[in-house]
Amino acid sequence: MTETGGPGAAQQSALTLADVARHAGVSPMTVSNVINGRPGVRPATRQRVLDAVAATGYRVNEVARALAGGRSRVLSVFTPQLNRPYAAEVVQGAAQAAEALHYDLVVVMRSGGGGADLSLMARLSAGALLIQPSGGDWPRRSDLPPHLVSVDGPGERVLGADNAGGARQATAHLLALGHTRVGLISGLLAEPDGPQTGRDDAAERLRGYQETLRAAGLDPLTYVRHGDYTQESGARAARELLALSPPPTALFAAGDAMALGALHAAQDLGFRVPQDLSVVGFDDLPVAAAARPALTTVRQPLRQMGEVAVRLLVELAGGGAPELPPPFPTGLVVRESSGPVPPSGA
Repeated sequence: MTETGGPGAAQQSALTLADVARHAGVSPMTVSNVINGRPGVRPATRQRVLDAVAATGYRVNEVARALAGGRSRVLSVFTPQLNRPYAAEVVQGAAQAAEALHYDLVVVMRSGGGGADLSLMARLSAGALLIQPSGGDWPRRSDLPPHLVSVDGPGERVLGADNAGGARQATAHLLALGHTRVGLISGLLAEPDGPQTGRDDAAERLRGYQETLRAAGLDPLTYVRHGDYTQESGARAARELLALSPPPTALFAAGDAMALGALHAAQDLGFRVPQDLSVVGFDDLPVAAAARPALTTVRQPLRQMGEVAVRLLVELAGGGAPELPPPFPTGLVVRESSGPVPPSGA
């Protein structure tokens, strides 16, 4: 019998199936059958084993289970940088769904390319969620689990928001306020003949912006600059746009980080927001409401996307063939950073 007092965590980490079997008075094979949900164990024996698991504090070693050919209850998340608010929001939703479904979640950050440093747990997991898998720093397909779902990126199973629709909402909002010189700070676009490091969401947001301006009889090309979803690129693009003659009276940035960079750059140049310049973002990250002035932005349900991705992976791991949901709806959140066109800009 294994005692449960004393050092605690160190003692629990050394527990084996044999320890649980001795506690329950059964064979290790019986314990294995119960833990893995196999049939053929009498109800009374099954309960005795479960009581022994609880009494000893034994926890299933998921790596050992996967190596032995059992069904893994681990899911991996691959993200370029977890400290990016976008990725953090998706992971939050994924973690909540995984906990509810009794799966463990392993986060693997990809920042330098190559595949040799992948953790054993990631390779043995039942499925993987790829967040914005657009660059060259992603692992080879052969290094990944059999089932994949991606958020805002290429692949067979992709989850994403209605990016074009969200861009139409943002642009139409600024037009309704009287702005006719509306600038766009686009996300990372793919080069036609270069490496495919761009993102589908960036192209869709550009399309929504341009279609809305064309429908209003306005030029959709003059006030467009490209960023890479970072705050620095938003500031740089804003300075370029605001140096034009005449400058735009409103800026729509296709990501909240770029919008904040644009807002700060404009303020540094002496523009008052929104009195002289309106700024609108996309994502509705937590930082948007905390900005000063608070950022008008397009909300996409990032946590819900993480939750749905995990549920799809669990269904795939169980042998199912789930259908992908349609693009998630977006919604405009009007705050303080957008206002009527200034008299000088009409």
